Amino acid sequence: MALLGSTDTCTSRFCWRHLLQEFGTTYRVAALDLRGYGASEKPPEKDSYRLEVLLDDVRQVIEALGTPDGQGEVTSATGATAAAPKCILVGHDWGGLLAWEFAASHPTMVEKLVVMGAPHRAVVAGFAACHPSQLLRSSYVFLFQLPWLPELLLSLADFELLKTILTGPWTGIENPARRLSAQEVDAYLYSLSQPGALTPPIHYYRNLFRDTPIPREPPPLPTLLLWGTHDAFLDPRLAPCLHRCLRPSARLCLLPGASHWLPEDQPRPLARLMADFLGADDHHP
Repeated sequence: MALLGSTDTCTSRFCWRHLLQEFGTTYRVAALDLRGYGASEKPPEKDSYRLEVLLDDVRQVIEALGTPDGQGEVTSATGATAAAPKCILVGHDWGGLLAWEFAASHPTMVEKLVVMGAPHRAVVAGFAACHPSQLLRSSYVFLFQLPWLPELLLSLADFELLKTILTGPWTGIENPARRLSAQEVDAYLYSLSQPGALTPPIHYYRNLFRDTPIPREPPPLPTLLLWGTHDAFLDPRLAPCLHRCLRPSARLCLLPGASHWLPEDQPRPLARLMADFLGADDHHP
């Protein structure tokens, strides 16, 4: 199981710590710091964060983790060869966007797909054009197109804006029992506070409007879409709109009262929904 997670420049593989405990004993699980996040390499050039480069990173990780004999329960489907490993791909936010694209472009490498709080590029633009509320929620994306100013704003007053995004009453975790402690906030801010560390995550957004081809067909494999109804960054109406564009057997689960930070806000309900989905014998026509 490959876990891809990054959220609004803030988070790293640390966001998967609860689900790692839930699935680590029954699956071979790899939680990744995407390029530019956490402990991963952080090349400074904007072109290093083009979508095709990020997708190739995912491909290389899956190939590197694939079990050679094809007997791995998750990272390699039964009968797969070392040249074509498979995984269950789980993504949140930017990790979810990459998961959509990777599953569409490399369907033979993904056994099942789980996406949390992440739109498909083929759907979100049209939805935002008809729903100004989504444009408002995504306004930071346009700010991030500017040079140096986003980095300055996010770093002011000892990264106070980032702390607010992670813990604020509107943008932070909704579940009172799961709100981030001061130590957990510090764990996120440690890597982002290093010299030059804010620029790579923002480069993801600076490459968002390039002319990278958008896959129009939904991924041809079993898909689970998870969405929080109190997501501050994504309109909850976007989820059913996205679901209608998927294969008929795709599942959508709305988590009432949950924020954008699903892996940390609702880890137990997520684990139950994912376990049910992973245990199902889904076959697409």
